[in-house]
Amino acid sequence: AILLGLPVMGRPADMPVPAETQIPLLLKILTYDRNLTAKAGTDLVVGVVFDSGNRSSAAAADKVGTALYAMKGRTVKGRPLTWFAVEYTGAADLEKAVRSKGIGVFYLTPGNDAHLSDIIALSRRLGVTSMTGVPDYVRQGISIGVGYSQDRPQILINLSSARAER
Repeated sequence: AILLGLPVMGRPADMPVPAETQIPLLLKILTYDRNLTAKAGTDLVVGVVFDSGNRSSAAAADKVGTALYAMKGRTVKGRPLTWFAVEYTGAADLEKAVRSKGIGVFYLTPGNDAHLSDIIALSRRLGVTSMTGVPDYVRQGISIGVGYSQDRPQILINLSSARAER
């Protein structure tokens, strides 16, 4: 019973803040992005990147999708919000999804640990803003995140990553 309270080594990163709390915060943060109107087309398109081989990643994608669906009809800096679930099958396929769907923002679910460096490199090369509810991902190079501190959601910004994504 004592072992249950200890952190598990190698455990996938998780989301300490529920998706229904994260998504409105993250979208509000995007309104402060001075380059968002140049990056986004007529719509602000969010690609929810998940790994279907990882249960927690797929479950988180469902929760984030539900939270984004609840925001239907809302705009961000005058751009209508749309979103797509994007299964990570490789960097080349993710790049195709960005180009074909006009994705301007990645939301990374937990369970993308193995793909994180590829996704970060792609977001920087294409100028796609990256965001997540996994605080460890922000430390590793994702631009915007939400964590939990002192019983309240906390906004996390990786400034060097945000600059690299333009």
